[in-house]
Amino acid sequence: MWSSINQAWKTAFELGWEAFSKGNIPIGAVITDEDGNIISSGRNRIFEKSIYNHKIAHAETEALFKLDISKYPNVHSYTLYACMEPCPMCFGAFVMSNLRTLRVAARDGYCGSVHYRDKDPYVASKNIQADFELGSLEIVQLVMHTYFELKRHDGRMNVVTEIFERDNPVATQIAKSLYVENRLDWHVASKTAFSHVYDEIVMYTKQPNGKTEAWGIIG
Repeated sequence: MWSSINQAWKTAFELGWEAFSKGNIPIGAVITDEDGNIISSGRNRIFEKSIYNHKIAHAETEALFKLDISKYPNVHSYTLYACMEPCPMCFGAFVMSNLRTLRVAARDGYCGSVHYRDKDPYVASKNIQADFELGSLEIVQLVMHTYFELKRHDGRMNVVTEIFERDNPVATQIAKSLYVENRLDWHVASKTAFSHVYDEIVMYTKQPNGKTEAWGIIG
């Protein structure tokens, strides 16, 4: 539940929810220093036309770009928290920023690129530590991302959501049910605190038969 995750994840997921609320892919990212303090953050903005090249306005690249290395030069000791497994661009930016620790909430079987850590000789020489949290963090992230994709494609599955379904069918089923009920959009319109949204999604995993109407959902 929300109370059990650390502040870095809370901030990253709140940024992902902000991205979703503004019509972008629901992904947030933060960077913490060696003491766990948040020193930079970013969210997905790829559908915000005010940005010149909005196609590359990803959460991780924004967090890395905003990191003030004149103030925070000890980059080898910092950690990037990413709600979704970074794509090739974001993972490359992480590598070239000389951070060494990556924590990921959810796998991205479509374009996730952490596997380059071991396959590319240059990247392997960096001795990067990459940890996948999975569990409830992955479910919440994939529920939001799948819902977003369903909304973009009029309720139809696509190659992205089919891969999500393969990797985490529970999250996909919850997202489908929530999409039918327009539930996450209702939360956006109601300005629901994301802590409640997060706990609601986690609660769905404990309910039978994938029927949200039987779950006593918040609101």
